[in-house]
Amino acid sequence: MTASPLQLLLTHGSGPLLFLALVAGGLGLPFPEDLVQLAAGVLSHRGAMPLPAAIALCFAGVLCGDTVLFLTARRLGQALYTHRRTRRLFPPERRERIQGLYAKHGSRVVFVGRFMSVLRVPVFAMAAAEGMPLRRFLLWDGLALCLSSPLVVTLGYLGSASVDRVAKGVGRVEHFVALAGVAALLVVLAVRHAREKRPPRPSPRGP
Repeated sequence: MTASPLQLLLTHGSGPLLFLALVAGGLGLPFPEDLVQLAAGVLSHRGAMPLPAAIALCFAGVLCGDTVLFLTARRLGQALYTHRRTRRLFPPERRERIQGLYAKHGSRVVFVGRFMSVLRVPVFAMAAAEGMPLRRFLLWDGLALCLSSPLVVTLGYLGSASVDRVAKGVGRVEHFVALAGVAALLVVLAVRHAREKRPPRPSPRGP
């Protein structure tokens, strides 16, 4: 029987290997980042590394992969949409949809894109091609990772004894994490809107 990707990671996994797999997965290679982060949690439970170290490793690995993707797409610029290796990611309807999201929500789309596995790579790549500053991209991507990475790694840690069931449940967990992330973003926007609408305080009069 062929071993599953998760079983292979648990058998041969180590900190550096998991980090490289996360970077490669961020570039679109077939290394599902959720399975890699689950494996990090399981290996932590088995004593390979402390849980905080596993979370930090996964956070850094995913963010590094996203950064390499962003810088590569920025170097391609508008050629991203016509290059033979990348144009398949941007059929006209998908490109139009993502452009509409950016027009409506700006760089906050990066935050939401982190939880959308189908659109994640196109959203991040288009952010670079359309000129988003790297600092802003890292801010929104890092905020989203602060939610997703600790949750998935901890899920692997707590579910080490039944890791296959946990792996099957990751999709449902990601759904709830996405909802929580969107809710958090809406709260931030509501607070910012309320502050902008608040009338300025009158300046104190002198004696």
